[in-house]
Amino acid sequence: MDLVWEKLLPAMKASPLPEDAAARRTLEAKLAGLIVRLPPGEISAPRAAKVSGKWYEFPENDCRIRAVALDFNSKSPALIVRTSDGEMRTPIGTGSWAKSRGGFANGLDQFLSVPDHPLLAASGAWTSDDVFTVKIVAYETPFYSTLAFRFDGDRLLLDTEHNVAFGSTKLPQLAGQAASIK
Repeated sequence: MDLVWEKLLPAMKASPLPEDAAARRTLEAKLAGLIVRLPPGEISAPRAAKVSGKWYEFPENDCRIRAVALDFNSKSPALIVRTSDGEMRTPIGTGSWAKSRGGFANGLDQFLSVPDHPLLAASGAWTSDDVFTVKIVAYETPFYSTLAFRFDGDRLLLDTEHNVAFGSTKLPQLAGQAASIK
């Protein structure tokens, strides 16, 4: 915050800057080259068929996640989350980004300055034989969240982390149990 007060705020003026075509082209070229990295890993794994569509229920938690399922069988893979607010299906790209509005934002819309029903992009990859990692980006903001789903028999361990937060960026691990809900 000291840098904001010392450098940024004193440089702000009430009037707009004069046109600078060269600086504008440089800025546009820089912005056009920016990317958000996909989660590293494989786009498929043998475990995907075993866990696809299987629901895992969680005990009460601060994230309000009641149950989770991953759908790898449809044409468009998805993360399906049931919270106290209802069920959300969020498309997941594998090796690409899948965009949606109002899917599961993993609390970005609760704890940070992200609008309700934000525009999201999600991508996932198998980071090991038993871990599927999903990155959810609220792409009109500077915020994203990474979710690591570790499959362990009938249990699902969920580790989540935000890129920034007021406090710890890592959320407490959630442990879910396979359930017969549909």
